[in-house]
Parts: sequence; C-alpha cells; structure tokens
Amino acid sequence: MEPFLEPWPDPESAPAPGPRGPRDHHRRNRFITVAVFVIAVLVVIGVGTGVLLSSKGKATTVTTQPTPASVEIVVSSGMNASRVAALLEQNGVIQSSTEFLRRVEADGTVDKLRPGTYKFSRNEALDSVINKLEKGLGEPNLKAVIPEGLAASQVVPILGKLGMAESGSYAELAGQPAKFSIPKVGGSQPSVTTLEGLLFPSTYFLQPGDGPGQVIKAQLAAFESKAASLQWSNAVALKVTPYQVVIIASIIEKEARVPEERAKVAAVVYNRLAKGMSLGIDATIRYAVGKWTGALTQKDLEVDSPFNTRTHKGLPPSPICSPGLAALNAALAPAKADYLYYVLIDKSGHHFFTASYDEFLKAKNQSPST
Repeated sequence: MEPFLEPWPDPESAPAPGPRGPRDHHRRNRFITVAVFVIAVLVVIGVGTGVLLSSKGKATTVTTQPTPASVEIVVSSGMNASRVAALLEQNGVIQSSTEFLRRVEADGTVDKLRPGTYKFSRNEALDSVINKLEKGLGEPNLKAVIPEGLAASQVVPILGKLGMAESGSYAELAGQPAKFSIPKVGGSQPSVTTLEGLLFPSTYFLQPGDGPGQVIKAQLAAFESKAASLQWSNAVALKVTPYQVVIIASIIEKEARVPEERAKVAAVVYNRLAKGMSLGIDATIRYAVGKWTGALTQKDLEVDSPFNTRTHKGLPPSPICSPGLAALNAALAPAKADYLYYVLIDKSGHHFFTASYDEFLKAKNQSPST
C-alpha cells in the first residue's frame, strides 16, 4: 500500500529544478489533503479537551460567599427555651445550646424569654445574647395582646384593630382543627372538633404579613409549652379526661371574676357533675347564642344546644373560651368544699357559695344587677 507521505529526497541528490510533471502535482495535492486532515483532527481534539476541562472546572469550582457579620433571629410567642437555643446554635450565634439552657435555668428565665425579632453578632458573647432575650431587647413588629377568657369570636376584633388582613377568618380557622397540629393535653393529643380552649391567651409578636393562621399556630404551640408542666395526673382522681379539664377551666375563666374564687367555682362544677345535676351555668348559654353582654332572654335560656347546661346535663362538648394557667390549675385542684351553688353578691365580682338551695335563693334575691 502506498504511504500517505513519501520520504523527502536528499537535497544534495535532488535534480535541478525544472518543469513540474503530473507526478509532482499529484504529490503536492496529496500533501495538502493530509495536512488539512491532521489540522482538523488536532482542532477537534483541542476543542474536546477544552470542553472537558471547562466542564470539569464548572463541576469543581466553588464560589465562597462572605459570612454575614450579624444574623436576624425571630423568637415567636410560645417558643420554649430549647427551641430558642437550637435556633441560636444553628445560626452560629452561640456555640452550645446546652450551655445556653444551663444559664437560663440558673437565671430562672426558662419560660420568660421574650418574643421578638433580634439581631445578634455571630459568636456573640453568651451574656449579651441572654440579656437581650430576657429583657426583650428585640424589635417586635406587631404586638397582639390576647387576654384570658375570650372565645375565638371575641379575638377577631383585637386582630382587626391591628390592621391584620383577613382577621375575620380567625374564628373560622378555629373551627377547622384538621388544618393545624393539635397540642398535647396531659401528654396526648385529644380528638377535637374545634380549637376553642387550646388557643393559649398571651402576648404575641408577629411579623409583617402574618395572618390569623400564624396567630393560631403560635397559640397552639404556646398551649403545649405552657401547660405541659401542669398536674394533669389529677384528672384521673377527678374522673375526667385532660380535655374535659380544659372545658371546666374555660367555664371557670368565664365565671370567676376574683382570682381566689376560681377553685371554688371548680368545686361547684365537680360536685354537681358527681350528683348528676345540670350545671346551669349561663356562660355556656352565652357561648351557644353568641351573646357575651346584656341580659339573657327567656328564648336564649331555652336555646336547643348541647352548650345549654340548663337543659343538658354534663359538660358542654368543648371549651367556651381560652383559659389561662390559673384557671387550668383551678380545674385540676378544686377547693375541698361541698358547694353546689354560687351567686354574685357585689359589682366587684365576688360570689356567695353554698351547698344549700335555700341559702342560694336568699342570696339571689339580694344579688345586684349584672
């Protein structure tokens, strides 16, 4: 087979230049063809190598972003100290969540860290971090104060005054528990048809754009966090479930106007339940008819509702408002008394308690107008 290139002749033995014949032209054309082919191959190899190197470069090149000198941390209402510690450690504010928790426990502020939006330096001194959280030196964006004893429908105007968009949907969402994570009550999640009673009353710091759903999530988280340490085991001796304790606490919250009377109202509820008596508590009827002020009419008192504790024995099916810790404690530790009745005796909210129906009627006749 004839090679692509013939050996170049020795210059000294080369013949004198003369006219080129057909063989010379053929040789020259063959040389050009082969040269072009070689160059093309080299170009392809070069391009391929360049692409490979480029591809490898893209796969292995790492762009380092500068680490921000400070970090913004949002401490939501209902967030316990453990969650705050984990959040701080994850964002590089503190080095040890364990040491943080040890310090706040020593300070007695485990349950007193203030919600808000905080700016911390990375690896900020632990004393400084704790001081800011204990004193609430953050920047709250929106402060919602939800007091004890309000039904979901009564919270709507509070959110509306804050300018919260769609504040009216708060009560509607409270009736849709499937959309939220139900807090544990006495160690387990109850099966509920409403979030009423589990929406913990407190002060909540919200972010711009937060709506009723965010408020409810914060309240549910706060309930589980704040109520976890209560003496739920007492429910067994009281012959009620933990969720029924919340129902009773909601009644206490609506009925007792003076703190020292909470345990007495609880005693009346338990004593009447034990005797199979109807509770006859007007606050449950007010919940049924949605009438929190003004006198109840005869029509109101006869409303056909499981919340009418004049006509239905036993507890209502769910809480009638959101009780605070004091009312929950009273429901778990009722007064040791045989009271079956109570009636308002002054406009300051004090009641007369008795086990005698006759004494009750006498006090009722002397009761001031509410």
